[in-house]
Amino acid sequence: MGNVETIGMNGAGNGIRNGLNGSNGAAKSFSIQKFIFHYAFALQVIADILVITGSMMLGYYFYHLLLHEVGLGRGAQPFSMYFRLTLITVVILLLVFERQGLYRRTLSIMNIEEIKGIFNAVILTALIIFAASFYFKDISYSRLIITYSLIFLLIFLNIERYLFFKVFQALHTKGIGVRKVLIYGAGEAGQMLVERFIRSPRLGVLPIGFIDDNIELWGKNLRSKSDEVKFNLPVLGGFNHVLDAANEHAIDELVISMPSVPRAKIAEIIRHCEDIGLKFYFMPFLFDFKVQSIAIDSIDGVPLLTVKESKINWLYLLLKRVMDVTVAGLSIVMLAPIMAMIAILIRRDSPGPVLFKQERVGLNGKHFQIYKFRSMYIDAPKYAFTPMSSQDPRITKIGRLLRRTSLDELPQIFNVMKGEMSMVGPRPEMPFIVATYTSIMRNRLKVKPGITGLWQISADRAKQIHDNIDYDLYYIENFSPLLDVVIMIRTFFMAIKGVGAW
Repeated sequence: MGNVETIGMNGAGNGIRNGLNGSNGAAKSFSIQKFIFHYAFALQVIADILVITGSMMLGYYFYHLLLHEVGLGRGAQPFSMYFRLTLITVVILLLVFERQGLYRRTLSIMNIEEIKGIFNAVILTALIIFAASFYFKDISYSRLIITYSLIFLLIFLNIERYLFFKVFQALHTKGIGVRKVLIYGAGEAGQMLVERFIRSPRLGVLPIGFIDDNIELWGKNLRSKSDEVKFNLPVLGGFNHVLDAANEHAIDELVISMPSVPRAKIAEIIRHCEDIGLKFYFMPFLFDFKVQSIAIDSIDGVPLLTVKESKINWLYLLLKRVMDVTVAGLSIVMLAPIMAMIAILIRRDSPGPVLFKQERVGLNGKHFQIYKFRSMYIDAPKYAFTPMSSQDPRITKIGRLLRRTSLDELPQIFNVMKGEMSMVGPRPEMPFIVATYTSIMRNRLKVKPGITGLWQISADRAKQIHDNIDYDLYYIENFSPLLDVVIMIRTFFMAIKGVGAW
């Protein structure tokens, strides 16, 4: 049993990085993977250096542009001093990136962890620079130049990392620099693992297909249930077909994901893998918990599984409330003309009230009235599943525009001001849907519902909210003011592009 590896959502990255077995095919795969990984790592570091240098220099020249055009600043600044500051910033940021894990293979929904890491690294670097300038009185940097540079750093580092994410995704989709794996278990847990591997291309893991003991699945293809993650993988047989499938498809590893089968069966599969020399990983039985709720700990080298406690920090809740009131208040003032225009268009488009009110379930199961601009005819059922298409006959002409741009959600700003909702959080569901919640789904009620959230900025936003619980669970386990800011920024750009849910 010495080869058994445990995989959870956060532990998958650590397990997948472990070495392969000593077989020729696996060794060859490992050497190619190692070469590409180190080459990509070097390229990533070089790209980071270029972007950091360019952003710092852009901040310097932007300062002087504004100085000459509008006189904003305290005068011309010596280039040599800021070039030295640029070199110092490069060193500090690279070290912080390494400590933040930005050069490790990570696994997170929609690459959110990398975005948070960049924000944290830039903010920490800024604090270090400002602290150093305080102690070294003989060095006086322009705060405006540093501020401009930091803004450019946040923008261009995120763009650069996104481009790298897409490059890795393209390479791994074509089988370049990946380790090929089979998933033993074609059920929900196995398909979830496939989605995780595909969602995080930096892991360099390419699922080839499934092995399952259900004869009815043999020869069939399983498709992804998510619009964000695409896969269409075959079920290549059962227990006796593992070796043939591994040889035929040059498989490097087998991931055993069968949480509901007896331990004796798992042990038999593990012994079979050892006999044929196939590296394997084992996903343990997680009972009725989602993998987001599982943490891996150890006592004197003995691995243990436990359930993470979701502790909501009161200071975070206070800061979140301040952010909510501030953003909602500014939005009401700035968007008042637009909301007035929308109200006029709704009244002219179809008879009925401007606002649509509906009972929803909020924090700790408390019911409240949610506000939306009416986008459907008044004879449409008040409590029914959300339309899945712009051609739904319930939607009015102006309603199609409002739903596509998410402008129908604007009145919920008043729900935020009343304290019933937050700017960011899980979407509030109707009572008849909440009544069908499992114990896992009820975790959504631990935080205030939001106008926007991870689900809304994902490719799965066109599906029903309760069909994509992973996004909300991830948010609840990882909530922070920084994550809220990232989600709001992404929501803004999606609204500009006119990408909304029907």
